[in-house]
Amino acid sequence: MSGAQRVQTGRIDTANRTTPPFGGFNLRFLGMELKRSFRNTGTLIFTLAFPIGMLFMIALPNKNTAATDVPVAQGGLSAAVPIMISMAVYGAMVASTMIGVSVATERSQGWSRQLRLTPLNPGVYIGVKILTGLAIGAVGVAATLIAGTVLGIHAPLGNLLLAGFIAWISSLMLTALGLAVGYAFPAQNAMRYLGPILPILSFMGGLFVPLQILPQALQIAAKFTPLWGIADMSQSASIGVAPDPWSYVNFIAWLALFSGAAIMMLRRDTSRV
Repeated sequence: MSGAQRVQTGRIDTANRTTPPFGGFNLRFLGMELKRSFRNTGTLIFTLAFPIGMLFMIALPNKNTAATDVPVAQGGLSAAVPIMISMAVYGAMVASTMIGVSVATERSQGWSRQLRLTPLNPGVYIGVKILTGLAIGAVGVAATLIAGTVLGIHAPLGNLLLAGFIAWISSLMLTALGLAVGYAFPAQNAMRYLGPILPILSFMGGLFVPLQILPQALQIAAKFTPLWGIADMSQSASIGVAPDPWSYVNFIAWLALFSGAAIMMLRRDTSRV
């Protein structure tokens, strides 16, 4: 057999190549993403160390301050409880955003381009990133709530489970935001733009300070910011009261907006191949 014949025999027939099941999704690919994320010390610091550190600095001094009209000494809920939930939301938010924005680095290193040359469906790649963001967010929320319990910040178990679940769901929205930014900007600029925005959004959403102490104009403006809905829902659940009905609208609207932006940026990026 000649050399030309051997080359011809070894050539891949792309016309007859079949699409893998589930668009190329498999547990090995997901596991690889999870391992890479958990090995990232920067992500773990913001996911675990920062929220727990904030518990000591902010929540613990307010441990004996009542969140309702019933004093803590008489069985009332501590003001440290909604603070603890807010820190859980912030930890999940930063971690999941960093997971999303990591696509900017992968694009600069050529990894995204390599994946686009495979049968992997782009939607599966996005889905794996979202699942990874949810996993990292779950670890951050669980660690914050466990640390708060060890520090003596207690609340009814049902309240904590519901509030923790809502805090965890915020990872969906923020991973989508990170993906949109990661596909829109180069790696060296993505976190530079996003980094200062997250604390501002957290402040305006009511994660760092109660919105009631802000001027009325800022309180009204806060209801149109991305984190207000998730903060109101999680904090309300932690003390067992009904959230503002508009908080649901806020969360769904921003989730849809960030998801749509991520899909649009992905399509723009893949169209270049």
